[in-house]
Amino acid sequence: MSDVAGQAVAFQIGPKGRSVLPVSIRRAAGFVEGTEVVAVVLGEGRVLLETVDAVRQRVWAGAPDPAAADDSTTDVRRMREDDVAVSDAAAVRRSASPESGGSDDRGAALLSRLGL
Repeated sequence: MSDVAGQAVAFQIGPKGRSVLPVSIRRAAGFVEGTEVVAVVLGEGRVLLETVDAVRQRVWAGAPDPAAADDSTTDVRRMREDDVAVSDAAAVRRSASPESGGSDDRGAALLSRLGL
């Protein structure tokens, strides 16, 4: 950035709605011939010009760092493992229960009465 950073430089819109950015502004912004820019209308009478690279950097700066971010797949797998452990523990308790055999017998009797 040069000495015009943060300063206002006035220029006019010419024929057919064209304008030429003053050299001091282009230099301060790092615009050279062929630089791709994006114009964003911020409101009535306000336009923001940014290079495509600046937009890309701004977007990526707002994205979470993959190395620091929590891995949702790992979280889901961990929760699933916890669920399986709880389910397995309940199955072990049911199989160790003295009522478990009776429950199977009652179920078989019910199915028999239903003709199944």
